[in-house]
Amino acid sequence: GAGPNPGSGEIVRKEKERMRNYETIFVVNPTLGEEEYKEVLKKYSTLVERQKGILIRIEEWGVQRLAHAVKRFDKGSFVLMNYCGPSGVTSDLERDLKLDDRIFRFQTVKIAEDVDPQELILKEKEKEKKKEPPAVEQEAPSQSEAVVQDQGNQPEKEVSDHDG
Repeated sequence: GAGPNPGSGEIVRKEKERMRNYETIFVVNPTLGEEEYKEVLKKYSTLVERQKGILIRIEEWGVQRLAHAVKRFDKGSFVLMNYCGPSGVTSDLERDLKLDDRIFRFQTVKIAEDVDPQELILKEKEKEKKKEPPAVEQEAPSQSEAVVQDQGNQPEKEVSDHDG
């Protein structure tokens, strides 16, 4: 039973706020432990929100080979952050990324000049829904599919440890 939310009056007023849509890809030191890596993600998603931005999604692409070695590393953990915000939102984010020695490199692309963040968030949710296997009709296949999906979300710790 989700009743009316008493604190939602504010949101309604700001709903039609238009923003710019950005994507920042950054490369994280691949030797960070799970905890510190998560801390990096949290730091930058919080930073966006502090700058009046709205995080749409974070995509973790895992460890990939770099075209050019950075700080003697030839691999890095790639993360894509899609967010909306006022025009100043990227400058603070990029300043922090530049100063953070856990971040090897980063690149920000402006995707759209004038978007409605709520609309983008809804689209993301729709995408998420489509990913889920239909759990109604065929019972066996949807279960095995779900198991496979879960494994895909596991951090690839074992693999990266035995890297020759």
